[in-house]
Amino acid sequence: MASRHGRPTSPEANGDASASERVPDVLGEILTAQQLAEMLRMQRSTIEDYGRRGVIPSIKLGRHRRYIRSDVARMVERLRRVQ
Repeated sequence: MASRHGRPTSPEANGDASASERVPDVLGEILTAQQLAEMLRMQRSTIEDYGRRGVIPSIKLGRHRRYIRSDVARMVERLRRVQ
């Protein structure tokens, strides 16, 4: 939403604290390929390959690929239900 001067306002200024509360939650879930590899007991190179190919959900932050813990957990749960 924009202020009367045409500038965007923060979610807090509009009384919408939920949008700003979600950001720290997601930031705490960001993993590197090495961290995810250790969690899943896989090789880092496999995690990186799967991330590039879209097998494991990932995001690009600049030139770095990162993994959101909750996205990976949902993917694992879906795989678990299929098998």
